Amino acid sequence: MDPQSKRITHVRIDEHTIWLTLSDGRELAEPIQRHIRVEKATPAQRLQWVLTDDDHGLNWPALWPPAPEGMVSVWAMEQDQLYRQAMDALQSVGWDIRQISTTQYELVALWRMEADVNNGGFVQFLGNWGFENYQMALQALQAIGSTATRAGLQNMYASVQRLEEAPGDIALSDLPMLLTEDEHERLQKLEEAFWDYPERLDKLVVQHYGLRDEV
Repeated sequence: MDPQSKRITHVRIDEHTIWLTLSDGRELAEPIQRHIRVEKATPAQRLQWVLTDDDHGLNWPALWPPAPEGMVSVWAMEQDQLYRQAMDALQSVGWDIRQISTTQYELVALWRMEADVNNGGFVQFLGNWGFENYQMALQALQAIGSTATRAGLQNMYASVQRLEEAPGDIALSDLPMLLTEDEHERLQKLEEAFWDYPERLDKLVVQHYGLRDEV
């Protein structure tokens, strides 16, 4: 995959959508409501965008301090497309995870990981989707070369692993009540490290799965 093919060559913004034309001729679109500062900006302010150094993202310096990856990122938009395709495939088979491909399952597991750990933490992720999905997320992270995020996820699991050996049946939804204060604090620190995104997951996901014909 040639990153140069993903350079932004044209930008168009209307009341509802941010449109990016790439150097390979493709056009990506993202709802403007995903970027609250841009959505609430005046039409003139919306036009005051600048490209990132690699031409793969947009920043609005007057609205928010520039980020290396951009407030709007080609990598993030393409990652969202891959996730959406995998989730659509899962929905099409009645949410039976056994009926989708390994590639699709890996993408679903990564989507669940990002959505849940960012929203409610690791315990929510594990409680919602279980151990098999956690293992699939680890497999996907290894496949894309995301070593730091994979290690962080394993450390989060290690914080609750002792509960597997507790007597009786434990529902995953009960995990928050069974953790000690020290375990909660450890998880919090690990989750904060995850929220800082030590690696560009979006870029790693697109570079790995975007090369495949079947998603």
